[in-house]
Amino acid sequence: MGLELYAKIEPYLGFESQKEQLYKAYQQKIEQLGVQDILDIGCGSGAFLKKLENMGKNAFGIDLSSVMIKRCKAQGLKAAAIDVCELDERFEAATAMFDVLNYIPPKNLGSFMRCVANVIEKGGYFLCDINTLYGFEEIAQGSLIINEEDFCIGIDAEFEEDRLQTDIVYFARNGKYFSKETDTIIQYYHDIEALKFDEFKLIDIDFVALYSEEIDKAILTYERI
Repeated sequence: MGLELYAKIEPYLGFESQKEQLYKAYQQKIEQLGVQDILDIGCGSGAFLKKLENMGKNAFGIDLSSVMIKRCKAQGLKAAAIDVCELDERFEAATAMFDVLNYIPPKNLGSFMRCVANVIEKGGYFLCDINTLYGFEEIAQGSLIINEEDFCIGIDAEFEEDRLQTDIVYFARNGKYFSKETDTIIQYYHDIEALKFDEFKLIDIDFVALYSEEIDKAILTYERI
C-alpha cells in the first residue's frame, strides 16, 4: 500500500500548519472527554503521541510501517509495528488520525471497527477523521513534484468513482547514481451515513477546513457500547 515509501517521503511534504490544526482539534476533544489511557492507531512518526505525553496522557502508538515505528522509538515513545486486530490491550480511548479510515476499503470497514472495539473499554471513545468529498475532489487530487539536489519526488493523484489513486515516484542519490522506487496508495471516500457500526454510537461530528475555506475533513467521535 505504499506505507514504507510514503514514510520515506513524508518529512518532505510539509503541511505542518494543517497538521497542527488537526492535532489541536483532537487535543481539545480528548480534554473534553477526560480520558487518560489512549491508543493512537496509525501513529506515524509519533508527532501526536508526543503531544499526548505532553498533556500528561498514557499514550501508546501502533502503525503498520516499521520505518515510522523506528522514528517513534528514537524519541522514546511507546509504539509497536502491529495491526490493531492483533492487539490484546484495552484503552479508555483510541484515535485514528489523518485519513486512516480512508485507507480502508468499504467492505473491510466493519471488520476494522470490530477490531477497534476490542481494544476500547465499554463506555470509552474512538476519534477518527475522514476526508469529505470536497477534500478528495478539490484538495487531494492533483500532481506534485519536489526536486532537490539529492532526491526527487513525483506524486500524481486521481480521484474517480469514490477512489483516490496516488502514484509515487522517488529518486534518491546513491553515490554517483540515483535509485528509483515507485508505489501506489489507494484511499476511499466514505459517506458519513455509512459509518455506523453495531459496536459504537456516533455521538459527535466536527467539520474542519484545513487546506482552504471549504470543509475538507470531518472528525467523528464514537462511544463504545
